[in-house]
Amino acid sequence: MASNAADGDVIWTQRKRNWCRTPFTFTVYTLTADELAVKTGVLSQRFDTTKLFRIVDITIQRSLLQRMFGLSTIVIDAMDQSSGGRIILKNVIDGFAVRKTIQHAVDVARNVNRVSTREFMGDGVAGAGSEFAGYAGQDLDGDGYADYPAQ
Repeated sequence: MASNAADGDVIWTQRKRNWCRTPFTFTVYTLTADELAVKTGVLSQRFDTTKLFRIVDITIQRSLLQRMFGLSTIVIDAMDQSSGGRIILKNVIDGFAVRKTIQHAVDVARNVNRVSTREFMGDGVAGAGSEFAGYAGQDLDGDGYADYPAQ
């Protein structure tokens, strides 16, 4: 059985830290050229992988205690059903450099897979009177999500 949940060459890997930077946890984060993997558990394990081109947004949060110990929580919003759309990498050392590494890998993965994100101004709802009303509730790009939700 492979010890690593991710396929491919590893770009970055780190074990989740506790509040004082010691790695006495059973959660490992791994970034490859294709996916971000989170492995949790010791007796009952869970492997959750997310394709990088599905990542939409990366945010860093830091509490006072995290700032004192040089840790960050990276919150990743993704169009991924297994994670519920949100991946949280808690207590990561040097979070700003890790965010930059993840963002670069996401950009490369989008270029390789010819995927682009579309951002809209406004509420994104295709209700009556909207220019997108004819597309309400339809999944035009085949990703499993309605591109223009109905009101």
